[in-house]
Amino acid sequence: MTASLIELLPVELLQPIFFASDYNIALLQASPRISARLSSDYVYGPVCDYYLIDVLDNRDQQTQAQTYIFASKWMTWTYVKSWILRAFEAQGCLCGMTPNKGCFDAQWPPNFENATDMVFSRSHLPRLAFIKGRIPRKLLHGPWKPEKVQFLRFLLWITSMTVDWRDQEVRQKAIDGRRQAILERNLEAVELFNHNRRLGKAATLSTVRFAVIEGGCDRSIVYYTMFTAQMWGSGISWECAELDQWCEQRMKNGDPKGLWLKTKLQELRAPSRVGKIYQGEGLGYKRLPGGELDQTAGDYDGGANDQLVVTENKWFQVSYSFSLFRRLLCW
Repeated sequence: MTASLIELLPVELLQPIFFASDYNIALLQASPRISARLSSDYVYGPVCDYYLIDVLDNRDQQTQAQTYIFASKWMTWTYVKSWILRAFEAQGCLCGMTPNKGCFDAQWPPNFENATDMVFSRSHLPRLAFIKGRIPRKLLHGPWKPEKVQFLRFLLWITSMTVDWRDQEVRQKAIDGRRQAILERNLEAVELFNHNRRLGKAATLSTVRFAVIEGGCDRSIVYYTMFTAQMWGSGISWECAELDQWCEQRMKNGDPKGLWLKTKLQELRAPSRVGKIYQGEGLGYKRLPGGELDQTAGDYDGGANDQLVVTENKWFQVSYSFSLFRRLLCW
């Protein structure tokens, strides 16, 4: 296709035209030639500042632009980190404010390896919390390398980005991404899917069965998946002939995983019980749900490749608090 007159302009003219158009993303979408010629840090930085930090009058257009930006090939984890450091270093906090402007708990330098270690509150939000674009599909599937996990975790913890569940291809990417994380035995990636409803439905017995039979029963992954399935699923049944058969066969073969998993299933199948709860200053009794997992029961030393790793991360704390609140409402 023959290039248009504007596509033939020198970059020195294209750049100011793009800037003067208020960084109109439609110009880049309409012409791959223009998009390619404007591909430089000189353009990327102002575009990110404009759409990711400023609050524009047309919020729908801004959200669409945010989706486009994060889906772009140049928007890598390496670039995001470098841009954030440049954009917020002067203020010394991801909230974008200095202490005399309202910042009272500076989060700096950013913890890019594990964003959940950065503590924010409703009165002290990160500036990027107002980003409402869609999580790019490139972050919803494996291979689950550390940089991809860190990138996705950062977006989930710091921004308000969500998956576009109306897009069937994106939906399938997220479903397959969770399975890939289990098959790759990537506990960090599995934790993201287990604890974030923005990445899909809560774990179920079916998820546990897949992690055991198809995923090789990585005990850390199975334990966490069981825990979150029980926590999010109200009244979930843990009866499963396939898992029982798997346990029995492994026990017959002398594999300690068989007895370990059988112990976990027995714990989850325990009946409800009457327990003490505190209501105000008084002591009362309520029927409490069964199925409490004990991480020490049935544990064993399986060597470097078969250890039960249980860490209390921020996703766990947020999810657990919500689960307790929901149970109290149901009593």
